[in-house]
Amino acid sequence: MHDADDLYHRYEFTFLVPLLTVSREQTLAADLASRAGEANGLQLLTVAAEGMRAVTTAVDVVDRLVAQGVRPYRTHPDLVTRQDIADRAGVTRQAVGQWVRGVRHAASPFPVPFNTVSGGIWLWGDVYGWLRERDYGRETGLRYPTLDEHIRIDRHIAMDRGEHGARA
Repeated sequence: MHDADDLYHRYEFTFLVPLLTVSREQTLAADLASRAGEANGLQLLTVAAEGMRAVTTAVDVVDRLVAQGVRPYRTHPDLVTRQDIADRAGVTRQAVGQWVRGVRHAASPFPVPFNTVSGGIWLWGDVYGWLRERDYGRETGLRYPTLDEHIRIDRHIAMDRGEHGARA
């Protein structure tokens, strides 16, 4: 039998959204405990929410954003380099390199890179899950979407945007 605490998790999602006014940012922060930011000219909105599964939790968040008049364009994946992984896991970059090459933890392969540019970049949600299974890094109390979950969330966003005639 599962304890209710085992069934619910706190997830963090970041969405690429249209430019928000300061008052809209404040309303969303109050209503959804979100935080807005900018990265390289992109407006990002990060929301932490509790639910049983990442996709259903994110769909609920997206629907709540739309109800507030904010239509996300898509999720914004947290992509990390080997150095980022090392920093977040509290290990050396060399250790990460050994994980990637299969020298260490060969029985449970390291996640496949999201892209091979600059020696590889990974989706943090995939890496974080792998690290948690091996007791590396600091527990954040949050879970992050995997690549499959990002795809499913983005599909919901695209279908919703299509129904309303909006374009990204």
